[in-house]
Amino acid sequence: MRKIGISFLVLFLALGMNIASPFQKNEVHAAENSGFEIHTISVGNADATLVKCGGQTMLIDAGYSTEAEEKGNSYGSPLSSYLMGNNKISKEQSDAFRKKVKQLIVENPDNTVTKYLESQGIQTVNMQEGSADKGKSGLDVMIATHPHYDHIGGFIPVMNRYFGVNTRMFWGAPFETDSYYEAYQSELMDAQLAREDDGLVDPFMSFGGPRAGDYFMLGEGDEQARVLFLTSADPAEGTSIDAINNSSLVIRIDYKNTSFLLTGDLQREGQKKLIASAPALLSQLQEMAKRDDNLKDLLQCKNILQVDYLKLPHHGYLNLGDLPSDSEVSGNYEFFEQVKPSIAVASTNGRTGNNLNALPAERTRRDLSYADIYSTADNGTIVVKSDGNHLTTSAIPMEKIYKAQTPQNLKVDVQEDQVKLSWNPVARPTEYRIYYQTEDSKAWHWLSSQQDTTYTFKKGKPGETYRFVVRTADKYKEGWRFSNATFSQLFTYPGKTEGFYQLSRRVKVFSSPNASKYYRYDPFKKKWLGSMKNYNNKPLLLTREYVNDEGTSYWSAYYNGKWIGYVNSYALKNNVTKDTYFGWGSNNTRKFNTPNPQKYWLYNAPSNKWVRRMTKYKNQNFTIKRSLARPDGSLYYSCYSKGKWIGYINSWGFQNQ
Repeated sequence: MRKIGISFLVLFLALGMNIASPFQKNEVHAAENSGFEIHTISVGNADATLVKCGGQTMLIDAGYSTEAEEKGNSYGSPLSSYLMGNNKISKEQSDAFRKKVKQLIVENPDNTVTKYLESQGIQTVNMQEGSADKGKSGLDVMIATHPHYDHIGGFIPVMNRYFGVNTRMFWGAPFETDSYYEAYQSELMDAQLAREDDGLVDPFMSFGGPRAGDYFMLGEGDEQARVLFLTSADPAEGTSIDAINNSSLVIRIDYKNTSFLLTGDLQREGQKKLIASAPALLSQLQEMAKRDDNLKDLLQCKNILQVDYLKLPHHGYLNLGDLPSDSEVSGNYEFFEQVKPSIAVASTNGRTGNNLNALPAERTRRDLSYADIYSTADNGTIVVKSDGNHLTTSAIPMEKIYKAQTPQNLKVDVQEDQVKLSWNPVARPTEYRIYYQTEDSKAWHWLSSQQDTTYTFKKGKPGETYRFVVRTADKYKEGWRFSNATFSQLFTYPGKTEGFYQLSRRVKVFSSPNASKYYRYDPFKKKWLGSMKNYNNKPLLLTREYVNDEGTSYWSAYYNGKWIGYVNSYALKNNVTKDTYFGWGSNNTRKFNTPNPQKYWLYNAPSNKWVRRMTKYKNQNFTIKRSLARPDGSLYYSCYSKGKWIGYINSWGFQNQ
């Protein structure tokens, strides 16, 4: 894994064709943009994605060579009938095919992608003699996810106009030697090298394909996005269409607090391999992040596949793979459960090859019922923008498809220190799934999967604003189907915010099998004191509460009249329900130093009698041999004077020692 620079690696000049082209002319630089945008260009059942960030641009795939191919599927096109497989061919077949490619480019020097790039103000290669920017292009990166014609067909006209000395090219799976794809690659190389000068290098041969974990930064200054490869450009495991699809480069893009995943034509088998490899890849990246600030956000990442935006794999096909044709779910459902996007985009003309089924497929849409799905068939080109925290688009989402019943009448009961949820049951659900959202984020945070129609939420932060989400999930042998979601109103979680709170004096027992892991705290000095291991299973007198800014509660605690610090309330669970004795033989010496001894009474616990006022014992030292905790929250010490037992004295009279 490595960081890939894009500024100084590609040292070749602008592209041309071995044929005349009207686009080889001087062009004006396009104005640089800031922020982040991802454009799914409408190219039919093909793929072409433009990314803009901080004044730099990237094109991932380039659709078909011609606009005519976008109007239907590619089977009837002049070239794609050759490029539906990756089998070996003879030299004669290769030469004949390359002639067809040349003729097609003569007849179609421009396509939808080049026109769209021009509409976005992206400069073509500057061919002006004497210009300081000669040879430079407004397109900084090109990526071909895999060698299928609906993804790479348009690269020849794109390269002819936009491949400059600053442009970096990444290729997916290598081509099979002596195949139609290899012949097409040769034409792409000719397009790049037609204007080759001495000392210029061939990017196809010099830079190779990326490896899983490689990344580069797109943009400049504070406006940069990280482009990270999650798979490697390895040869496909076979020459079939499915095998090549499953070799697609998978790309994750992170812009500040928003994330995007582009998957090429990855099908079920490739998705399953990606799911299996993702944890190890994340672990390696997190190790790198300790030395690389560009990756440090991944130290907090738990699932590198989970993103906000998903480019639907393989145009939204079912991708059933090893699932039966009548499966209740699509072959993507496991992958979707890992990604959990809020936005999904399908690049499609809305139909499969024979126009029998709509794309994205119904079961694919149903498996993503919690996300907004957008199709280029409905919207044309789809532009999604990010401000670093939120995604926005003017596109119209597709109608959601649900099969499971939606929970109704969600009620929220805000209590003193918790929130209780309840809702009406639905017929035959496998389980209910409960999530929460915060006011600042629409992300769903999982809380529970259960069969009960009630849930108690105790993990909130006092003063924080939340919303609950409940939906049903039905289990089938192939996977899950989800209902529409029911949302609660926003509410503020109850409890105390940061600060000190006075309590009535009470006694609780500190009890934890991990007492050594609890530490006493001094909030005034903001200092941790010793551990609680010496106070385990001991009664503590508690006087007031401190809540920190994370909502954790600590109680000011005394033991045998001595303040020991603030103790985490989590382990103070044992309320005293009857007279309970502790600590026989402790033999601690304490002074009865209260300024109001006349208000204290000596108590004979065995006979349950009050003996006398404590006036004459003011400032006298006593040996304390054990403690008595009472249900009223009081704590008494068994006191001896000069070896003689005199009775039990309220511990509050021994404080501040």
